[in-house]
Amino acid sequence: MNFKSLESVNSKDILDVFNKSFADYFVPFKLTEDQLVSKMTSDKINFDLSVGVFENEKLIAFVLHGFDTINNQKVVYNGGTGVVSQNRGQGITKKMYDYVLPILKEKGIDKIVLEVISKNTPAIKSYEKVGFKITRELACFKGVFTSKSSNTIVETTELQNYDWDLMESFWDIHTTWQNSKNVLNDLKKDNDARAAYINGQLIGYAVYNPKSKKIQQIAIHKSFRKKGIATKLMSDLAEQYGSSFSVINVDKKSNHLTGFFKSLGFECYIEQLEMELDLSKN
Repeated sequence: MNFKSLESVNSKDILDVFNKSFADYFVPFKLTEDQLVSKMTSDKINFDLSVGVFENEKLIAFVLHGFDTINNQKVVYNGGTGVVSQNRGQGITKKMYDYVLPILKEKGIDKIVLEVISKNTPAIKSYEKVGFKITRELACFKGVFTSKSSNTIVETTELQNYDWDLMESFWDIHTTWQNSKNVLNDLKKDNDARAAYINGQLIGYAVYNPKSKKIQQIAIHKSFRKKGIATKLMSDLAEQYGSSFSVINVDKKSNHLTGFFKSLGFECYIEQLEMELDLSKN
């Protein structure tokens, strides 16, 4: 087995291993090349920091690593670990991190973040062997929106500019990587952002990705909650894009958000764990 970066590996080879790796996953899925490229772009994948495992010059496993600077920290995000089925049980995930950790430390990376399905005990154990620790529990929801907003006071319109200082003041929790403000800034042209105003004051917003049918963020000013404002934003999106929605990686500590999606009748179809590896102390 040879270990090296994915810098010179084409997306078709990555796609082949990706789809083989996730064909028998807890939630099996298969991507097209365009979908994979879109995912890698939104996850800010950096091929220099990513790892591939090769047998007879053929890719058999990988870790896709994204990179961003968050709160003055250099952060790497594991956007996917894939190992083809015939090579599992050989500790390849641990070996990939044994290879890449010295490279990441040399580049001054402060921490690595990932999400893993709560029921995926083998993967969790693999990451714990590397040194990752569980930081929070996450819930993923999906469902068909059937509610109607009775709020006639609020005015909803397109959100042209992201005033993150104001918008973050609506948050109970910080978003995970895929729904972070840095990712949303990069996806601004692809997403549909809606704002709710009362007397010209922004009191809520929703950011939606029409391609994936995912709500990436939805937040309401703490003084204006339980007044049908989030429902009104969802209603506007459903009117334009259809009523099927999903939202991933909601921090389970946010009773406001989890309660809202449950009140809509959405199903929590997957629970995940966020894990972190702190490299700044090593």
